[in-house]
This record gives sequence, structure tokens and C-alpha cells, in this order.
Amino acid sequence: MQTQNFYSHGKLLLTGEYVVLDGAKALALPCKLGQSLSVKSISGRQNQWISYLKNAQVWKTIDFDLKEILENKTSDNFKTRLFQILKIIYQEKPELFEKTYVFSTRLEFNNNWGLGSSSTLINNLAQWSKIDPYFLLEQSFGGSGYDIVCNSTTTTFYISKA
Repeated sequence: MQTQNFYSHGKLLLTGEYVVLDGAKALALPCKLGQSLSVKSISGRQNQWISYLKNAQVWKTIDFDLKEILENKTSDNFKTRLFQILKIIYQEKPELFEKTYVFSTRLEFNNNWGLGSSSTLINNLAQWSKIDPYFLLEQSFGGSGYDIVCNSTTTTFYISKA
């Protein structure tokens, strides 16, 4: 099966996002570092999720099926959030889940730096599913959307959400 590859740049905001949500103007900087997502269709009943940290060390490995996504009965915060995002995708594009996949993410920055491990994931999954990334962000994490702009550009910009 053919592998699909997606990439999103990290982000940096020179003020707090809450002030942007209140209408302030802020400078947003796309980072050179980002996160990639590879998706490969496989045979079998279980999807596989493998997340790698910047040093190529495995961070998270999950095997799951559609029922687990829809029920989302887990105490693991990572799985809860991932299943929430995948459920939104399922609700918009159920035909995608007629297959099973290996999803593989690779961070190029430390996941504790705040450069957008979540927003790059949202943007990459939006590219894969062909869903509006702003819709996916709003339905999952919320926010101003500046990070989604950063994910797909290399140019510094000002943002305001009035």
C-alpha cells in the first residue's frame, strides 16, 4: 500500500494567545521545525499509532479499532485526545474508517517546548482527511487559529481575532 506523507511547521507567538482571543494584535512566527505524519493503509482490524520524539525514540504506541474511537473509554490523556480528534474525522468522513491504517508521527522539536505538537497533529490529520483544519481545531482544542496558519507557512505574520 502507498504511504501518504504530511508535514506542518511548529509555531511561536510573541504574546499570550488569550490576548489574541480578546482582540489584541500579535506577532506569530512559523518555526523551521515541525511534525510529520505518515499514513499507510494496512490489512487487519486494528489501526496502529506510533509517535516518535525528536530523537527518534518511540513516545507512544497504540493499537485501536473504530469501536474504541467511538466509545473513547480510556483514562490515558493522550488516547482520549487522539480518539476525540479521530471521532470528529469519522463523523465528517466515515468512509476513511472503512480501512485500517498505520499512523506514524515524528516530532522535530522537544514535545515540552510548546511549539505545537498538538496543532501540527491537527493540521496533519486535517490534510490526511481533507477536513478544514480550523474546523478540526475548533471542535477539538479551540483557540485563535494562528497555529494552523503557522503550520502551513514559513512567513512571519501578525494575527488578531476581534
